[in-house]
Amino acid sequence: MSEMVSDSFLKKRPLDCDENKLQETVRPVNKELESQRQNSLSCLNSMIPPSALENRRLFLKEALQHIAEAFLFIDLPGNLQIANDAAYKFFSLPADAAIGRSFWDLFDDDYFGFSMRESLKFGLPHRLIYKSHRLLELEISTSFIFIGPPPDHGLAVIARDISERQRLQRSLQQGERMKDLGLIAAQMAHEIRNPLGGIRGFASLLVRDLEGAPHLQDMAGAIIDGTKTLEKLVASILHYARPIQVQPQTKEMGAVIKEVATFVKVDPAFPPSVKMALHIPNDPILAPVDAEVFKSALLNLTFNAIQAMPEGGLLSLSLIRLEGCCQIVIADTGIGMDPDTLEHLFSPFFTTKKMGNGLGLVETEKIVKAHRGSIDVRSQPSKGSTFTITLPLRRS
Repeated sequence: MSEMVSDSFLKKRPLDCDENKLQETVRPVNKELESQRQNSLSCLNSMIPPSALENRRLFLKEALQHIAEAFLFIDLPGNLQIANDAAYKFFSLPADAAIGRSFWDLFDDDYFGFSMRESLKFGLPHRLIYKSHRLLELEISTSFIFIGPPPDHGLAVIARDISERQRLQRSLQQGERMKDLGLIAAQMAHEIRNPLGGIRGFASLLVRDLEGAPHLQDMAGAIIDGTKTLEKLVASILHYARPIQVQPQTKEMGAVIKEVATFVKVDPAFPPSVKMALHIPNDPILAPVDAEVFKSALLNLTFNAIQAMPEGGLLSLSLIRLEGCCQIVIADTGIGMDPDTLEHLFSPFFTTKKMGNGLGLVETEKIVKAHRGSIDVRSQPSKGSTFTITLPLRRS
């Protein structure tokens, strides 16, 4: 330790004292200063014991594990130093074998939408990168940390699952489009209905006047059949454009589903090659619904599921209680749907059926939303489809 002495002490010494005497005089003063420094450090250590620092470190580590966002920290040489539970889940990291490994042993260099090598080399953070990852939509942001000694410097990567937010945004955008399309469709339906009536009336007169020419009479009859088909479509469009009015009453949802199942089983269109399974809890589940209107939505989904199993299969109707809501799950083991079909499933006039008009699922979605609920669908080609309706429970 370098020798130290105060100015006031030097002023008291004669200027002509030799160096040895000066050193002998300064030595006890430095010794006293060193003793005071050690005492200060001892007091400081007693105020913040090592156990407290370790506890703080463990607390921060535990808090990091419980956040919903995936967190990774890569040091400047490119080694993964920190990864929380969400990171292991999002990115399928090898359990207990990822920490300390090189980033490039675990990921491609541009895995997060930017070059990790260039980012670490030049200190370039990246913010709000959107990336599709497996079935997730991720929002990725990064930030450099230069606190503490150089070995602790590096890049922090935070990935947020925004799949639900993206789904809600798409649903909102689709709702706005449906609203505009409904207004246009209603106006067009009114414009089409008037000339249809005239066409049908004149065709009826032709049928009457062509009694002596059966082949011509058949042609006029075909015109009448065509107008009937168009009138049904116009009626469906007008019905779609009108808002659904529901009068909810508290109903036991298990009983509602059982009624639907009974109706489906006795229908002549229910094929013997399709087996039905009901999963209804014993405890009653009460929800405010307009039973007749809501059953029409369930019937539409159920018959769609049956039609998706032309070779037979299993139709499952399940009721599940959750916190503050219940879920009705209609699942089949049929042909399933590809991602493009799923994307347009609730769009008006989109249909995969030869005789369909594409309004059935649109009407079902309207009914569910009129009950302050939501509908979700998951499907894979050749593996079947699952429709899940979520409804709020009755408030006690």
